[in-house]
Amino acid sequence: MNQIKGILNTEYKKVIAEAEKGTLAATVLQKYGVSFYAPCGGNGTCGKCKIRVRGEVSEPDERELAFLGEEDRKNGVRLACMCRLLGDFEIMPTEMHMQIQLRSKTVSYTRAPMLTVEKQENETVFFRDGKELFRETDVKANLGVAVDIGTTTVAMYLCDMEQGKILSSAGIKNPQSIYGADVISRMDKIMKDENLLAVQQKMICAAIRENVRDMCEEKGLREGDIRAAVICGNTVMQHIAAGINPVSIGVAPFHAPTLFGEEYSAHAIGLLSNPNATAYFAPCFASYVGGDIACGMIAAGLDGCTESVLFVDIGTNGEIGLSTENGLYFCSAAAGPAFEGAHIACGMPGIPGAVSKVFVKDGRISYETVGGAPAVGICGSGVIDAVAVMLNTGLLDETGLIAEKDEAGEFASYIDEDEDGNPVFMIDKEKNIYICAGDIREIQLAKAAVCAGADTLLHKAGIDADALSRVIIAGGFGSHLRAESLCRIGMLPISDSKKIEFIGNAAGMGAVAVLLGREPREAARTICAKSEYTELSGSKYFMEKYIEEMMFSEEDGEELADE
Repeated sequence: MNQIKGILNTEYKKVIAEAEKGTLAATVLQKYGVSFYAPCGGNGTCGKCKIRVRGEVSEPDERELAFLGEEDRKNGVRLACMCRLLGDFEIMPTEMHMQIQLRSKTVSYTRAPMLTVEKQENETVFFRDGKELFRETDVKANLGVAVDIGTTTVAMYLCDMEQGKILSSAGIKNPQSIYGADVISRMDKIMKDENLLAVQQKMICAAIRENVRDMCEEKGLREGDIRAAVICGNTVMQHIAAGINPVSIGVAPFHAPTLFGEEYSAHAIGLLSNPNATAYFAPCFASYVGGDIACGMIAAGLDGCTESVLFVDIGTNGEIGLSTENGLYFCSAAAGPAFEGAHIACGMPGIPGAVSKVFVKDGRISYETVGGAPAVGICGSGVIDAVAVMLNTGLLDETGLIAEKDEAGEFASYIDEDEDGNPVFMIDKEKNIYICAGDIREIQLAKAAVCAGADTLLHKAGIDADALSRVIIAGGFGSHLRAESLCRIGMLPISDSKKIEFIGNAAGMGAVAVLLGREPREAARTICAKSEYTELSGSKYFMEKYIEEMMFSEEDGEELADE
């Protein structure tokens, strides 16, 4: 008999699982919707899907052993994408408690909810823009929900549409991350198996519904009284949530089946329980500039701004907007997953134990971790800080070359060598947390893409970088960055860190504003019409700038000190 049984033992629950003998551990975890870290989507290239396994399993081969240290082997640690289950098993995946940014600056608007109500005898009539939509009895409240579906995290806001206020908010890790850390990985999975579109769609909608239900219960409200939702996210995330195949976005000519800005039945797609519930999907500008950027710019008040402001959402795609008195300009720069901790030797998400800040204090290089927990790796914000510190201390030159130990001066104790004799920057030698040449290259590629993308928009609009009044950094990841580090490594086309403003989850707040406000909803209808999108892959100017921006500045930056 080829059927085997086992337990998926997470921090919160135990799941009884069945599988065919020889099935990969990753496949079983995916089947039962159990979260684990898999930035490369199970392609066996990152070595980060570490789990603990007991029972009858395959022996690790040379490829897997290359990713496992001696301590890993002693503790039964395996890679989920390479370990095959051969008999009774128990899998203990690493739980990830991520810090999720939920709030942003307050958006100003006239209160006018997406759905309004009117009591008529024994019924409640629901209207939109004065038009009757449906009638219900036994109505206790008029609730709505705004959702920002990020590639890594999901932010949700339960709102009272009559009072025009947020009642509760919640943030979760995007459960689709078991299919890869970026949208390309997730589209690749769907391309290889069309059934995975429905799987990923059900996964995200079920997670949203479950958490919205929990928020309702905490407030003594009924889930069935939620009748409107505003959904924003990057273009691929919106397609998957709506159940629309996005794979054409991932292949030339990178065409999106829809750019949204329209409503769907929230009940039909499995998002909300009320059969009358509607879900408005925010408009997208292009295949790689989504509704999250539209909502973010609306939240920041940039859809009708007369000053020159750069808007940047830093992630696996550096989505960039430029607001000018003549209109809006957009592009998307493929930064890659380095900012999420993927493709970094000691990289990890922003969870407890991740080095999140690196700085110089009293002549020594120090660091802080998420939650103050013992260091086990480094997340994106820590990597950016580390590179900035290396530049400021002379441990890294403008080409991205790490200094040899005998050239490192007073900071020579922070330089060590890898197995091939190449210098590495030791953040914590005892815990073996370091930055290597490959990490520097990943950051150079990512920062060059973002900065060259911004340069291209400025060139398109005929504006000099010095004319920018502000540079707004949006998104959960952006809220953990330091302006001095961004300027020092050259991720932005400005050198004055005082012009940089961090506004948190502008996309989520913009989605709330569209749900509750008249002006934001009107802006959502018109924002795409006054915008111009530039496809960077076909831009000669971008390619020239991209090569130029690979270099780090030779100038000393502001010292990164402990805050």
